[in-house]
Amino acid sequence: MKHLIPLVTRDDVHAHCLAHWKTDAFRSSHREGGYIYDVVDQYARLPRFTCETTNDRLERAHFCTWWGLTMRRDDYAAAAVEDLYILHEIWHAAHMPFIPGIGFEAFHGKMERNELEASVASELLVYFKIDGLRESAFPHPIYADRFLNDPAMRLLWRENEVVATNTLLEARRNVMYSKPEGDMDLSERWIRKFTMQNRQWSIVWADRYPDIEDHMHRFQQMAHGGDRKGAADFHVDWIEAEAASDAVDHIPFRDQALLFATIYWANRAKYDAALNGAASKPARMTI
Repeated sequence: MKHLIPLVTRDDVHAHCLAHWKTDAFRSSHREGGYIYDVVDQYARLPRFTCETTNDRLERAHFCTWWGLTMRRDDYAAAAVEDLYILHEIWHAAHMPFIPGIGFEAFHGKMERNELEASVASELLVYFKIDGLRESAFPHPIYADRFLNDPAMRLLWRENEVVATNTLLEARRNVMYSKPEGDMDLSERWIRKFTMQNRQWSIVWADRYPDIEDHMHRFQQMAHGGDRKGAADFHVDWIEAEAASDAVDHIPFRDQALLFATIYWANRAKYDAALNGAASKPARMTI
């Protein structure tokens, strides 16, 4: 972790996000009070913190968003992909509850629900919410196309956006947990595999998650109580103290980063191989 930047006020958060969007579609939606503005405004209810990696192999899947950091990277092939990644991360942070004393199974369920909602927000809803984004984002078929090209879903979205959103959530949940694998395409199979990976992530954090939940709840209460600057300072001190225990890369919770990185990169290699195989076929479909 390096270049930690606190964003203390709501205006700080909005200004930082607006300055860093890479696409006109995201900038316009933010400036004009659209979907992106609403997500950022929810995100801005607490002080936020951005940073960069010191060891990308360990930190890429460390999910520092849970404990208050948004990790920025500059290695995306397209501007839209980078904006979608940031949207996914800030949705996580903006909607994350913290519950001191929560049991392990409830904790795992909380985190899976947050992942489900962030994925639907950044991989499905965003294309319904921002006109023209789908056409500019990817030249190849993506998971969202099955819903965007479905006349029944388009009708439902036009007439009842709330139920349409819930329908997208439950359709994604079905793929995560229930749909027979024999009926799945490549995108759906990897959604299922990533869901299984989430369980492994929770197990990696089994001994430390209570510390994070307790600290983040205290930080949340301090900020909502009116002392955003004090809360930000309290949080930076905590993060830096955790990072200081790693004399090599200055990574908070290095042990957990090491454990999960092995799992993540092994799955990532399999995922990339599957996509490369699909790319040679007529209908490439990615997540």
